[in-house]
Amino acid sequence: MGGGYLLIILILLVVTNGITYGVSQYTSESVSYTRNGETKSVKEVLDDLIVKVDQKSGNFNIELAERTIGVSYTENTDIYETTIDNLLTSMINAMGSTAKTTELSTLKSATLTWTSENTGIVSISGKTVTGVKVGTTKLIGSATNGKQVIVPVNVIKGVYLADSEIAVGDYVAYDAGKWGAATDKPSIKGEFGGNDANVNKGNSVAYCGSKSANSTTLKGWRVLNVNKDTKTVTIVHAGQPECYYHGISTSDSMNRLDARAQSTYVNSAYAQSAHAMTKTEIENITDASDTLRKTGAEYWLAAQYSSTENYLVYVYKDGGIYGSSGGYSYGFRPVVVLKSTVLTTGKGPDQVGNKEAWQLVEMK
Repeated sequence: MGGGYLLIILILLVVTNGITYGVSQYTSESVSYTRNGETKSVKEVLDDLIVKVDQKSGNFNIELAERTIGVSYTENTDIYETTIDNLLTSMINAMGSTAKTTELSTLKSATLTWTSENTGIVSISGKTVTGVKVGTTKLIGSATNGKQVIVPVNVIKGVYLADSEIAVGDYVAYDAGKWGAATDKPSIKGEFGGNDANVNKGNSVAYCGSKSANSTTLKGWRVLNVNKDTKTVTIVHAGQPECYYHGISTSDSMNRLDARAQSTYVNSAYAQSAHAMTKTEIENITDASDTLRKTGAEYWLAAQYSSTENYLVYVYKDGGIYGSSGGYSYGFRPVVVLKSTVLTTGKGPDQVGNKEAWQLVEMK
């Protein structure tokens, strides 16, 4: 077996096995690449890339994960080429002199000519790709040396979420995933907990303190803000997915709340960032009886109460804003900023039982 074929088999092992890589130097710790401004490890991006080998002719082709665009919406083929270029650069650098990189380098440096297998579904003019009608097809980027980049495309009848009729207070079928094991309600300062096992994070912990009368039945994700200029939609948990025990310095608690939101509630397919709800965000909900503000339970905000040291802001069950040095457990509400590229196909059920929630479609 020649060196070129050995390389192909090694790369195939790398891409089809998300845990054990065929090339020892090619690991999630040593290699990363940036797509759409977001740096990801190799392990995270392997699902976005499939390497296919035509063993009969010896061609080395790369197939991206399926992309979704809307009817009449466009994107540029530079997106695909940048993805491939960044990944192949990382692979080549990771291998160094330990493997033959001829096939990789050849495809990386190739000039691609793009065509559509079905122009009735997706048309291409120059570098501009346009969704024509609902359906699926493939885009082929061909090089003069026979190498190809293949991009499966799914065209849907959808609009960008921010361009829809979405409004503040609406429910959104956002999925932050499920909890693993159950955790006790926190009793130690600076800790989180209270969730049940194997339930969607859109569900709520009914109450976090000792007063079961101060409880919430709200669940899911609701629209907090729609920015038509940046095309972003900001959502907030309707209730409280878990509890937090304040009683340390205010700045430390604020940092922990924000870090928890970012690490636990960002689904990278749809969201660009997350943070704990702020005092400003609550104050922008001027009606204290609004269930977007009044959940029925107390919850912390990522804000200091006045100039009082170690006092963290919290919202009482009646929607009022107060401060406390803690020493007990309240809920907290993560806020998620969705990507401007997210599409919607209209309303339907979400993951926790709300029937009228805006559906989300990932735009890779």
